[in-house]
Amino acid sequence: MPTETPSSKYSPVESRVEERVATTEVPKARDAVHDEDGYINKMKHFLTTATLANSSKTKPSKNCNYSFTLLFILGFVLSLFLTIFIWFTDLYTNELYKRLTIQNGSLLYDSWKEPPVRPLMCVYIFNYTNVNEYMSGMHQKLKVQEVGPYCYRETLYRVNITDHKNGSQTFNEMKVQEYAYDASNGTDNDIIIVPDIPLISAIALTIEENFIIRNAMSSFLNHVSNSPFVTVSVYDFCFGYQDDVIRALATMAKLANKAIPFEKFGLLIKRIGVNPDRLTVINGLDNLNQMGQVIQLNGKSMLHPWSTDECNSVGGSDGMFFPRLKIQQGETIHLFHKDSCRKLPLTFHSKEKIKNGVIGHRYSLSINSFNNSIPENRCYCTSTPCMPDGIFDMGKCSTRSPVVVSRAHFLHSDPSLLDAVEGLNPDPKKHEFLWLIDPILGITMETQMRIQLNIQVRNPHGYGSLAKIPDNTILPFTWLEIKTGDVSPKLSMLLFHLTFTVHWLQTFLMCLSLVGLLGTSFCLMRMLNRRLSNNIVIISSEIQLKDRHTEKIPIC
Repeated sequence: MPTETPSSKYSPVESRVEERVATTEVPKARDAVHDEDGYINKMKHFLTTATLANSSKTKPSKNCNYSFTLLFILGFVLSLFLTIFIWFTDLYTNELYKRLTIQNGSLLYDSWKEPPVRPLMCVYIFNYTNVNEYMSGMHQKLKVQEVGPYCYRETLYRVNITDHKNGSQTFNEMKVQEYAYDASNGTDNDIIIVPDIPLISAIALTIEENFIIRNAMSSFLNHVSNSPFVTVSVYDFCFGYQDDVIRALATMAKLANKAIPFEKFGLLIKRIGVNPDRLTVINGLDNLNQMGQVIQLNGKSMLHPWSTDECNSVGGSDGMFFPRLKIQQGETIHLFHKDSCRKLPLTFHSKEKIKNGVIGHRYSLSINSFNNSIPENRCYCTSTPCMPDGIFDMGKCSTRSPVVVSRAHFLHSDPSLLDAVEGLNPDPKKHEFLWLIDPILGITMETQMRIQLNIQVRNPHGYGSLAKIPDNTILPFTWLEIKTGDVSPKLSMLLFHLTFTVHWLQTFLMCLSLVGLLGTSFCLMRMLNRRLSNNIVIISSEIQLKDRHTEKIPIC
């Protein structure tokens, strides 16, 4: 019987143990793989369910975030637009001031058409007190005594207005005067002795005529009047009188088949009713800074009495509005004086506080305005030699009349002018030409326009009664003061709002736009950073999962 080796013996216990070992070793490797896959699947399932749960919970908040984002973007755009609009452009002020032009329908149109402020026009007259003594040779100088003022409250209307497409308007001025007893010293029935202006003017016009005409004219006028002075009432002197000299001149004009120069003479006769001169001014719609500037007189932009185009050009303010940018910078401005056919330069004098705390800029007539010795005024020299400094000859602008203009009492004029007569006392406080202007709108707030009228005796051949007065003697006969007091309450309140309310409103809008721009920019940056951070966290989590899955693969 063969012997069995130990290795071939059957042992149930061993076989079971080996089987148990075999069956237990293989599942361990499989379970390890399955466990790793299960962990990854569980993590994915957890992240997925967590994300879904989180997304389901935060869905309303995401909609809110989108709404807030849109609001912030809209706020940022509006703030940016407002910042550019307020800080870097003039659109805000331009749009505001466009409603303050003088075009038909604007806020200022009615005030321009019928100014609510009625200026006070005061007439100071030089009454000659020693005419008989001077003419008889007893006195060497004529003496004058200032009388008045005789004041008239003047109402201005702009009528026959024509609007043009080029941003300008043409009109006539109509003025109505009413005697102001409360502001006057005396009545307009007072009797005065003044130079006979029609007589002196008529003789001056014969200078360039031949000997026969000059002699005939002088003889005829001497027969009519034996004195170069006339006695009239203040009212007649201001608003017109007719005497033998005027009637004689009218007769001579008819015989010569010429137009009668005037039916009666009056100092203020041209200021009554509608003035025939038509002015054209810029209404400010296209060029706000030029609002109220005169560009044409009777349809002409260039006049012809003077020797240069610069002096002949029409320009300057009509008296109500001035270029506001020049006012703000204190530059020289110009006033157009149509009776003199020229622009009067006004220079900055000082700043002055008025009602409601509004600051006005005080201007005065340039000290060299009537000085013919300076180069810029050479064009106004119409005689040889030129007029002495302080005198402006306006004869070529009108009817070649020897009426000349100066400051009141020959202020800032050649001293020789004061030597011709006695009784003149120039005082800057009383006789300076002043203008107060609002720098915000460029509108006139107060005026003290003082101009003196004089007659120059032109009788080089010594004819008639004028022979006793030296040739080229300048005789003053009146000075006018046109002044406006306080501005109307409506205009005063408008100037207050333009000066303070608009300024603070603009400052508030500037601050608001800047705060809004910075605030919306900050919020948008935070939202952007938060969104970027969330995206980075999600991407990092996915990368970590992938890396971990990749590291576990070799275990399999």
